[in-house]
Order: sequence, then structure tokens, then C-alpha cells
Amino acid sequence: NNNMKVLIVGCGLAGLAAALSLTSNDDDEVHITIVERRSDLESRGATFGLQINGQKALNEIAGVVGDGQSSAMLEKLKSAGLLIPSSKGYMLPWGSVRDVLLEEVKTREDKIKIHLGVSIDTVSEKDDGSYVATFKDDNLQIDADLIIGADGVHSHVRREILSLPKPTPSGAYVWRGSVDTNAGSNDKLKQMQEYPMGKIIKFGEGMNLAYFNFHPKVVGQTAWVITARANMLPDNVTIDCGTTTPIDLIKAYMDSADGNGDEELKENCELAMLVFGNTHQPSDLTWSSEMAVVDLNQEDIGWGGKGRITLIGDAAHAVRPASGLGGSLAFEDAALLARYIARSNTSSATSIEEQLRAFEKIRLPRCKSISNDQTIRAELSYKVGFGGVPSWDPAYKEWVQEGIDSTPEPPVSEMDVLADLLSD
Repeated sequence: NNNMKVLIVGCGLAGLAAALSLTSNDDDEVHITIVERRSDLESRGATFGLQINGQKALNEIAGVVGDGQSSAMLEKLKSAGLLIPSSKGYMLPWGSVRDVLLEEVKTREDKIKIHLGVSIDTVSEKDDGSYVATFKDDNLQIDADLIIGADGVHSHVRREILSLPKPTPSGAYVWRGSVDTNAGSNDKLKQMQEYPMGKIIKFGEGMNLAYFNFHPKVVGQTAWVITARANMLPDNVTIDCGTTTPIDLIKAYMDSADGNGDEELKENCELAMLVFGNTHQPSDLTWSSEMAVVDLNQEDIGWGGKGRITLIGDAAHAVRPASGLGGSLAFEDAALLARYIARSNTSSATSIEEQLRAFEKIRLPRCKSISNDQTIRAELSYKVGFGGVPSWDPAYKEWVQEGIDSTPEPPVSEMDVLADLLSD
């Protein structure tokens, strides 16, 4: 395409991946502008699951196509991650994934520009079907043939530009951070280096604390994630986003009748207090959010794109993190979107719009199925523990792993089986 101008809203993993995917062909004159409301690119998030479907998509994003081949970008991530034997995926620190993508983006400064600390205000359609975007508290104006909302679960593009419903609150809240287990001379922290890759501690039925041990691949680093199901907590435990910390939650739980008298629980509490007291970024203790899911089952809404505007990543299909598939689905979006955009003609607004709707049509059933599956698995984990959640049907697992080359619809549906387990 000649001189296509693309505005990507959001400089997270989905936005960076889309920018790389759309500029992977040197022959295409595609010019990308990424805008990000945050004024810096500090890490948010603890771990990232790079599953097989995400690996395939990342190869295509890097311009490498064909079985048995692997891009330098993918190899770099594999070398930084821990292999998950059961899924052949890799567990990585979230920041490592972002840094690898950002490093590659910076090599394409002739085609990709990033503006930090700017918030989109208005989007107006011009006579030729393209757009002009303005920004709050900034004189910046950007012309675009295509706008991609990659600005996360609470997407401004989704809510304010496309006027779509907000994501559905799950009632589950999450805090994320990391700790250096070599900090100071505390033996209890150092002993965490002997933990398995993932370790789950339950504080009653409604609170799970997960430790993800990256040592020795990333020396001394352990990520922590605590999730709390508000309606399953003791009456004395309340959550106020931005104020309540994991320390508050666990102390309140231990003060309740449910938290008394268990020595192992007391030891787990002491270790948690030590971890939170040594967390890398103290702000992680107050930065929390209620996990939300984009409801893809609303037939009158579907994916939600309009005109030359579309959504990718969590802005399109935020899912519960039961199997670590959210990031890999975003990579699938980025790879497939580039395929469809390559078929369009910048001189024709109709052509671009047709390709966006075709992209959304093929993505919707796959993302809907996986989202529903992940929601039920997440709810089951509170009921039976992560180890008690059934494995995928083999045919469904193969379909998930096929990724960008899969059929839109799954070959089998296990939703009825999982739903029955949830209602038991």
C-alpha cells in the first residue's frame, strides 16, 4: 500500500506488535503513529505467557513465515523465558516482552513514531473516509487512514470513539508486582529461589497468592500476583481500588475467624508480608484493578469496529487469565490484521473498511470461544483450585495452539462440561 497512515492508540504489547506487523514488509509505505496516555513506559504486569499460538503469531509479526523457522525476536524471548513443559509455552517477565518489542520498534523509526503523555480527545471523519484525531492538552493533530484501538481493557477508543459498552466487571481484583529474593540477607526470601516455576497459596476460598519464580534465568526475580474474589471474602475484608493493599487484605483475613489457628497459614502470611515489604515498586501495592471481560456474546455488537476503526488485544477481547492466553491472542490479532490490511487499497475507503470487517469476522468466533472458556476456568479455580480444573479436550487444545492458521470455530465445545462443573 502506498503511504498508508495508521494511528495506533496504546503503546502496550498489542500496539507495539501491530506496529511491527504492519511494517514488516519493507516494500510497503506504511507510516505508524503510536500514542500513549502514560508519560513513561514503566512496566505494568508481572508475568507473560508466550504460548504456542503466540509464538507462531510473533514469527509472522517479525516477517518470518514457514514451519521450522524462528525469528530473532522470538529466539530472544525464548532465551529470556522459562519453558512450560505442559504447554511448550514460555513464562517471561512482562517487562522483558515489552522491551524486546520496543527495541525492534526503535529500529524502524523511519516508519514508526511514538508520542507519550497524550490522550486522544476527538476523532473526526473527513470527506475521503480518513480521520483526523485531536488530543487533550496538546496541539497535536494526526491524520490517519486507519485507527487501531490497542489501549487495553478500559479502552478509550472502545468507549468514547466507538460508543461500545464497557467491559463486564468480574468481581475479582488483582495486584501484581515482583521481588528480588536476594534482597538483604533474609534467608526466607532466598529460600523462594527453590520454589517451582509457579506456586499458589490460598488464603481462604476467595484469595489466591501466586509466586512465579524466574530464578536462575533472571537472578533472584520472583513475580507475585494476588487475586481476590470480593463476594467470597470474610465480612471484615473490603476492597477499595487505589487504597487497599495486599497487606491490608491478608492481615484482615488473618484477623477473621477463617484465618486463625493454622500454623502453615501463619507462615505463608509472614512470607507474604516479607515479599510485599521488599517489592520492587511500592506503588504496585496500591495499584490494583477489578478484572473485567469484554462480552463477545452480544450478537448486536460483535467485535465492535466501525468504518476504518478497529480494536485489538484487551480492547477487543479482554479475557480472564486462567491459561495465560491474553497476550498471545493479541499477537494473533496483530499478525492477522496485517494480512487483511495488505489486501486493501489506501485510495479506497471502502476497501479498507471491507478488510477490517473481514478481519473482525474471522476473529470473533475464536476469541469468543476462548474468552468463555477462560472465564469458566477462572471461576472454577476458586472452587476447586487450579489443579482441579480439567485439561482441555485434545482437539480443542490443538485448535488453540494452531493460532492464526486455525478455523474460526472450534472443532469441539467443552463449554457444557465446564459449565456443569461450575454449577455442581
